[in-house]
Amino acid sequence: MVKRKVRLLAYVLTAAVTSVAGLTGCNSQAGQGDDGAGGKSAGEICPTAGTTGTIKIAMSSPIQVFAPVTVGIASGAFKAAGLDVQITRIPLADAVPLVAQGQLDGQVTTWSAGHFNVVATGVDMKFIAPLERAQPTAPGTPMQGYWSRTEIVGSAENPDLSKLKGKTVASPSGGTGVGGKILSDALAKVGLGLGDVKLKTIAGADALAALENGAVDAAWIGSPTDVEAGKRPNLTQIATYAPGVTGASVIAGRSLLNRPEVLVRFFQVLQSVTQKYLSGDYRKNPESVAVIAKASQTPEDVIRQSALIRFDPKFSMDGVGDFLRSLQDFTLKQGGLDYKDPLPAGKLMDTRFSEALAVCRSIS
Repeated sequence: MVKRKVRLLAYVLTAAVTSVAGLTGCNSQAGQGDDGAGGKSAGEICPTAGTTGTIKIAMSSPIQVFAPVTVGIASGAFKAAGLDVQITRIPLADAVPLVAQGQLDGQVTTWSAGHFNVVATGVDMKFIAPLERAQPTAPGTPMQGYWSRTEIVGSAENPDLSKLKGKTVASPSGGTGVGGKILSDALAKVGLGLGDVKLKTIAGADALAALENGAVDAAWIGSPTDVEAGKRPNLTQIATYAPGVTGASVIAGRSLLNRPEVLVRFFQVLQSVTQKYLSGDYRKNPESVAVIAKASQTPEDVIRQSALIRFDPKFSMDGVGDFLRSLQDFTLKQGGLDYKDPLPAGKLMDTRFSEALAVCRSIS
């Protein structure tokens, strides 16, 4: 963890230096762009029939929650719209500095401490679209989140998280970011905090194996492994996303923010794909299941068994400011940020691109 944090801080410093060099040298790297793109309203950034471009996006894994983007690629919708959307598979922390430096245009990921710290250096990097909004679910519904063994916390209907005191809990981020906040909020309900558990970093299918063999007492189980966890009678879910914005998002760097018309065109494709494949209970639509399975590299049967994800074709930014403020406050309290005073929402998010969906004419 220490080495990883040092590496991230080094990347942040590099990104900051690159940003300054761009502002004073190559204008194409400037935060607001040569054409004053940052000052244009939603109605002034509408694409035309001739709007095309290449967009290079980082993504750690093509999980189902990223479907608006991955389905846009798998279905050929981006290509048909004149956009060459390229995905680079790279871990979140490694991608942040590359987006900051303009080597990648953006990320499909979850907002993290690394993003807060880079923005604090003056780099233009914005949360521009939430990809899902969590909905209330009935106890026992398999969801990505924290799971434990029933012998420790009891059943899903009434888990006793106080039993986790002194126990080992694993997560991909080691208790930081959105996952850390979810765990912290859950523990707070029984008078505990992150300091009352032993945090360990484990990700993917390894987390489920560690939970089952007793190496850890609770673990973050992500999609699609949560479907497998739901089949284990000795496992129970203990915490997941609160209803609303989850943090799964499209994040744009300056090289993409400087091309607002291309970005709006990108959003128009996201909207079209969401309406066609991801509306309602898409799990019952064979065409939707097939393209989602292809896009997320997941068996079709797993898609049918997974919890329903609510995708919003309007990509409304409602609630994003509150989410970022809450996450920033949590991360500041945990000592995970390189600054002391919270950044204003305007530094962290840009609502113009989702707003443009309502005012720009769709291009067929």
